[in-house]
Amino acid sequence: MKKAIFILIVSLLTLFYYAGVLSKRETLPFSKEFFSIETSPQERIWTLKKTSPLTPKELDLLYQVKLDRGIRNVPILSLLLVRESNHAIERGEVDQALEMAKYSIKFSPEIPDPYFAMAKALWHKNPLKIHKVLSEIVKGEIAQISYYPTSLKFFYNTFYLLSNAILMALIIFGIILLIKYFPLYFYDIRRGLTQEISKLVLNTLKIFVLFIPFFLRLDILWSLLYWSILLWGYVSKRERQLILIFFIFVVYLPFFLKTSSTFLDSPSSDIVLDLNQANHEDWNRTTEERLRAWLTTSPDDPEVLFTLGLIEKRQGRYAQAEEFYRKALQSDDKLSEGFSNIGNVYLAQKQTQLAIYAYQQAIQLYPEKAAYHYNLYRAYSQETFLSSKIDRTFQRARQLDPKLVDYYMAIDSPNMNRLVVDEVLTSRRLWGRFLSQYIGKEGFLFRLFKAWFERIPSRLPALAPILFLGFLMGMSRYARERRFLTRCPMCGSPTHRFYLGETEQEFVCFNCYRIFIQKEKLHPKIAEKKTMQVKTFQKENHLIGRFLSFIFVGFAYLWGNHPFRGLLLLFIFFVFILRFSYWEGAIPSIISSPFSNWWKVLIWGILFVLFYFISIRRTFRLKPKFGIEERD
Repeated sequence: MKKAIFILIVSLLTLFYYAGVLSKRETLPFSKEFFSIETSPQERIWTLKKTSPLTPKELDLLYQVKLDRGIRNVPILSLLLVRESNHAIERGEVDQALEMAKYSIKFSPEIPDPYFAMAKALWHKNPLKIHKVLSEIVKGEIAQISYYPTSLKFFYNTFYLLSNAILMALIIFGIILLIKYFPLYFYDIRRGLTQEISKLVLNTLKIFVLFIPFFLRLDILWSLLYWSILLWGYVSKRERQLILIFFIFVVYLPFFLKTSSTFLDSPSSDIVLDLNQANHEDWNRTTEERLRAWLTTSPDDPEVLFTLGLIEKRQGRYAQAEEFYRKALQSDDKLSEGFSNIGNVYLAQKQTQLAIYAYQQAIQLYPEKAAYHYNLYRAYSQETFLSSKIDRTFQRARQLDPKLVDYYMAIDSPNMNRLVVDEVLTSRRLWGRFLSQYIGKEGFLFRLFKAWFERIPSRLPALAPILFLGFLMGMSRYARERRFLTRCPMCGSPTHRFYLGETEQEFVCFNCYRIFIQKEKLHPKIAEKKTMQVKTFQKENHLIGRFLSFIFVGFAYLWGNHPFRGLLLLFIFFVFILRFSYWEGAIPSIISSPFSNWWKVLIWGILFVLFYFISIRRTFRLKPKFGIEERD
């Protein structure tokens, strides 16, 4: 039991140190302004001075303003309506809450919070109609993944959680290797203590190499990896495979965590958020100025030029919009959205033939896009009222997307932001830009190569990974040439690998092989003493595995030479722990939905209880590795 408590204390202290609790270091390199949605109130037409709830008439007027400006989402107003919906629920006015949630979705159909507000209102309206509540929750989750700002948070938070869960599981694996095999390492040193100069120097060197992580000032991950490689000759074949996996993850996961965190707080990432705001939300002067400033260093950026053209067109400045669209098409002649939007500018300026030509160019690049056919139909309608090509183009648009056609046909307004369909940069395109800028022009393989030479916490930043690789190769070759000790899986005694046990990786000692495998008749006292030793060792191992599995699920499998199964269970366990610890994520949301959080807490809580119960139940069904029959 003392050994189990010792392992528990060492593991917890190591994990706390890794998490930054003991070292008091920042675990995330984010600035406080990262992903902030704070804006100047004077620049928002949606910021109302009145504190009383908005009436349906006022909301309808604001909705018409939204349509006239060609804006897809108004997050500030929608979040205000979400708040009003929550207040209405607190007052018991469920119908009012439903109305506010509907308007919230109407103003911002792409962001997730309004759907969660609707689900909450429906739940309070009638909890029995759970299918409607679940439908809104699903819509909210889909919006969270598909909308660029929320999806960026979601995917980074997921990557952060999974990466740290893997590294924490590997930390426990490294500690287990040290506890199990360091005694063999010291036993080897103690056994080789003689007066021979060569043996004395060799054993001194063995002691010296233990302190190399302190000399190089390696962090906890690299130190555990170093000591694991140092024990290469003592560990089993399966554990060697996991050491290789440990080596790969320690090289790459911290590197990508650090570089992605740094990139998210860089101008290259910020400009993608500005592009999203200008294309999908209500932009402000600050956003427009940042986009124009970006052109001073990247004057041929087609997506920024396209977005500035969209901003100018929405404000009715058609000459400026045409100029930006032309520059965007010169930089990227495959930009079908640019051809369609410049056609809208031509149509607004009554240049019908140029508009028709631009729409036709867009259709040639993307013939399955309904919006292009619909815009062409509008241009044909400006040219003549009776023509077969008008009907043909209209039917083609309806065939591709009937909902889009019905929506725009129902609009009775001469406003050019509502008469035709303005294309925007999709979330998929924004993600493509994000990834291409993150990976860089050199490509992903260069990033993988660069990870080996990035700075790690040591005095030899560039050489450390190479030295580790050489050390790993040297230890592997040395282990093949030299006979290392291992621990007998039956009695725990240090032994050489003479006799094959139950698996290809396990070798029992000479005495255990004679007594319990060959069933030789030895002196009763010798057999009895060996039997007691085996029973004591098996009982101790079984107790340690059971006890620590309550704190670290899967520990019994790692301790009992089933490393892959144990590491998988431990990884899942740390996923749950980190999920509850970082409930709002590594990048917390500025505004969270209490209803969605309650729902997620319930689901995650149920899953964790089921996982923990099943894992502990399977652990208690485990029996000692080698059961010893009573001898006559």
